[in-house]
Formats: sequence, structure tokens, C-alpha cells
Amino acid sequence: MRDILENAMWERANFKGFEVWVMPVLAYGPPADDTPYHYGGYVCHLGADVRMADQRTQFFELAKFFATADEARKAAYAEGRGLVETLIGDD
Repeated sequence: MRDILENAMWERANFKGFEVWVMPVLAYGPPADDTPYHYGGYVCHLGADVRMADQRTQFFELAKFFATADEARKAAYAEGRGLVETLIGDD
């Protein structure tokens, strides 16, 4: 499963013993220069089996629009890091 994620559009960053996976997604299509983005993501412990729902915590933003994939990606990483902080009690 990890190979599928790493070869898809998912991006990963390690943060305080967790993996933060994020993916910007088009708000609607077909894609055009001004099509906005949302994002989805999840956090899990390093090496967790992400196929198992109890080993990951998912998050997403489908209400707010981001002008670019990069803006959505940055917002997703920020939310993922915040979720890790909450999970480990460093908030």
C-alpha cells in the first residue's frame, strides 16, 4: 500500500514521530488556470499500516478554496502538524 501512496499524488513529511500525508485536490473540474483546490490528508505513526482505519487519523478541507495546489498543500501540512501536536499533547 505504501508504494501506491508514494507513486500517487500524495506527499509525505515526517513530523515528531508521525507521517503527515497530504494531497491537494481540484475543487471541481475540468481543470483550468483558475480552478480552486481543496485538500485531504491523514497522519499516522511512522511505519503504520495506513489501510487500517485505527492506525491513521484523516482530515480534509472541502469548504475553503485555495487558489493553487501549493496553497492547498501548505494548508494541509499545517493542519496535519497541528493534528500531530494535539495527538501528542503539545498543543
